Formats: sequence, structure tokens, C-alpha cells
Amino acid sequence: MKKVFAFSIIWMLFTAVLCTHAGAAPAVPVDIWVTIQNGGTAVIITEVNSPLPDRSKMTLDDGQSEAFHIMFSEEGSYSYTIRTEPDDRDIRFDDTVYRVSVYVREENGTLYTNLIIYNEKTGKKYSPQGGQSEPCAVSFVNSPEPYEPSEPETTTEPGETKAVPDTPPAPTPAPGTSRPQTGDDSLLDLYLLLAIFASAGLFLLSVCYYRSVVKEIQKR
Repeated sequence: MKKVFAFSIIWMLFTAVLCTHAGAAPAVPVDIWVTIQNGGTAVIITEVNSPLPDRSKMTLDDGQSEAFHIMFSEEGSYSYTIRTEPDDRDIRFDDTVYRVSVYVREENGTLYTNLIIYNEKTGKKYSPQGGQSEPCAVSFVNSPEPYEPSEPETTTEPGETKAVPDTPPAPTPAPGTSRPQTGDDSLLDLYLLLAIFASAGLFLLSVCYYRSVVKEIQKR
């Protein structure tokens, strides 16, 4: 009797497990294709509670295209970030960052996905159809030319091109002079002569006053 009861319990548990797996919707795959002009390394960052892709980074040659493969088995909203990783080459690496949002819903035991890709650099947002009519793809362009500062702004006249200076040129002093040109040097000479006479007069007054003081002291 005890054996029959134990067998019944085990059979019910086994049947419950089978029913649970039979009722679960099969997982649905999503491939995010990546291309990098002039080659490079792409990195995918998985947000919290999102399924992990088959790898976290990939290195591609120029013209090569590969995909991050992700399996989704439950309804929900999932997010990923894809960017390039610079290497030791002296080139300009694409600093574009893509945000990939995956929305999974279940209908009649089947999972369906809807994707939205947002380009943070351009602000462009689009919604591919996964592996159906339009693949989910992101692209980067690594420039072989290193970064160079832009040329100064120029103004163009008919038959002439010249650079616009950032600051006006400093005034050029007159040849053979070491003092500012006021346009009337005679006034400066007159002021200097008056100052000399005034200094001499003050000196004479000081001497006369000193002698008078000495005489008064001697009289006492």
C-alpha cells in the first residue's frame, strides 16, 4: 500500500513537470548584426535582468559582418548597449553608441519580439523586424585618417582668399621713437622745463628757510 502511494506521488510530480514544460512557449532567437568599416572590435553590454548573448565582444575585418546571438524564453523588456572598442592603431575610432531594446510578448503559446535601435550620436531611432524581412543591424565607421584640427575660417572675395585672424594685430611703433606719439612734443618739453624750475625754486626756499632758522638760534 505504501509503495502504491509513493508511486502515485512520484507520478503526479512527473506529470506536473511535463505539463509545465509542454505549456511553456519555445525560446525565440534574436541576432544583432554588426559591421565595422576598416575593421575593429565591437562590444555588447547587457543590462540587468537581460539574457546574455553568446559572446560579449567580436573583432571584425573590413567588410566582415557577424551577429550577437541572444535567446529569449520569457516575456519582458530587455536592453543592450553596443559600441566599438579602440585598439592600438593610429586612426579615428567611431564613438557611436547604439541602444538596443527588445520587447518580448507571448500569444497563443508563441513568443514574438519587437526591437527598437537608438543611435545616441544622431538621435535616430528605428525598429527592424529581427530575422524576418529586415535584420537587426548596427554599423560603425573607423576612419583611417587620424583626427586633425579644422582649418581657420576664411572670408572669400572675388579672386581673393584670406584667413580671418582671431585677434587684431598689435600697433607698430613709429621708427626711431621710444615714447608714445601725442602729436605735440613741444608741450611735453615745456612741461618738463617748468617742472625743473619749480624744483629749483623749492630747493632755494628750503635753503633760505634753513639759514633763517640757524640765525634765530644763534641770536638766542
